[in-house]
Amino acid sequence: MVIMRSVRRTAIGATLLMALSAPAFGGGDDYDAMNDTEGKGPAYFGFVRDTRGLPVPDADVTLSAKGGTQPLVLKSNRLGLYRSHLSKDVSPDDVELSCEKQGYKQTNVLRRSPPGSKEMNIEINCTLQRQ
Repeated sequence: MVIMRSVRRTAIGATLLMALSAPAFGGGDDYDAMNDTEGKGPAYFGFVRDTRGLPVPDADVTLSAKGGTQPLVLKSNRLGLYRSHLSKDVSPDDVELSCEKQGYKQTNVLRRSPPGSKEMNIEINCTLQRQ
């Protein structure tokens, strides 16, 4: 019995030590928004979710700007979150988003930052439906 308690305490202590020494990220993401700079241009971010509101991880998220610039393709993380920058020379009003994943079809894109906004964070969310 004494040995079992000692083993249990050691396991709990090791787990606690690992939890305290590992970096913790609010929302489960490792993107450091505090390091965003205006020189990079606005940050585009949002979530890819299914029609039930559940995250869709590993979805392809494409940010396209009018004017023939190369589209930027990202992957949503396990929470369905994506975040990146485009050139500061691209007007946020000229940016469109689409998302796709095999077995799904896009049903909605909701831009939460209004056109003409001077915000440095542009939120665009995407909804996918299982086929």
